Amino acid sequence: MARFVYLPVCCSIIFFLITLYINSLVQVWADRNSPYWLPALPDIGHNLLPYWTYFSINNYYLLTAFILVIVRYIFQRDIRLIVFRRWFFLQAVMFIMRSISIYVTSLSVPLPGCNTTAVGSPPVEAFYIMFLIHTTCGDVLFSGHTVTLTLCALAWTTYSKGEEHYPIRWLWYRLKGINQEIVPGRPGWLYPKLDSTGDPLSFYITTLLVWIFTIIGYLFIIATRFHYTVDVFLGFLLAKLVWNTYHYYIKTLAERRSIIITRFFLWFEGYGKPPAGTPVSLLTGPSYGRQEQHEQPKHMEEPSNVTHPGDARDV
Repeated sequence: MARFVYLPVCCSIIFFLITLYINSLVQVWADRNSPYWLPALPDIGHNLLPYWTYFSINNYYLLTAFILVIVRYIFQRDIRLIVFRRWFFLQAVMFIMRSISIYVTSLSVPLPGCNTTAVGSPPVEAFYIMFLIHTTCGDVLFSGHTVTLTLCALAWTTYSKGEEHYPIRWLWYRLKGINQEIVPGRPGWLYPKLDSTGDPLSFYITTLLVWIFTIIGYLFIIATRFHYTVDVFLGFLLAKLVWNTYHYYIKTLAERRSIIITRFFLWFEGYGKPPAGTPVSLLTGPSYGRQEQHEQPKHMEEPSNVTHPGDARDV
């Protein structure tokens, strides 16, 4: 049965690749319907930021964010399957939403002098676009780059409990000749507070760095005239909304009617059928009646280490 643990994440990756192709195909169609003869729309972001002609930076920046998430979680065996199956699945959902959005409404091209390189057969050009070999100009509302950057940031800030600092601490211990097990530190700048189910709750240094990196990516997209400011705003807003809605949904699966969609997500998340009222962790799933307390080690305990749902988040 262990091999079936990988089935949901494999389904997510396949779903991701299928919707990525569909989105790329619709990009070609939307680009050919785009009104190239119309001037760019007035945009406050374009007025405030100086025009930077090197628009390829957006693809490199996106690939960097994508690879960083994979590297961050690929070695964390306890939660990597959880993170990747949700991350790929929600990106696929956003690709479907974007395919509809860019097709139904065409806006004028924001990038001055943009010439599409996707001039061949749409089904073939879609593969070139998937691998960032060819580009289109008229698929603007909303920004797919913004969506992926946002989901990368949310993958870091939702699931990370400061484990990214462990390699640095391990190297420091080796240089100092300290033979000591690496354990979570006190909540603060390096480690977040945890809620009652053991999920990260509060703001800490990684959160700050990740969102600074992401916001810089948003500014690059606007400054290169790759998208209008509203494309970036809606991309961020929709990605955050879909992410939060999905995570709220899976934490309340036990309270929902046993319909097909509920049973699918119970299987997809590997939850079985938790009893109503069972606490559900985003990282470890339902406790199935166990009174688990995700506490810090005794030598690091503080009265405020563990907070409960409903408590104000630290920002």
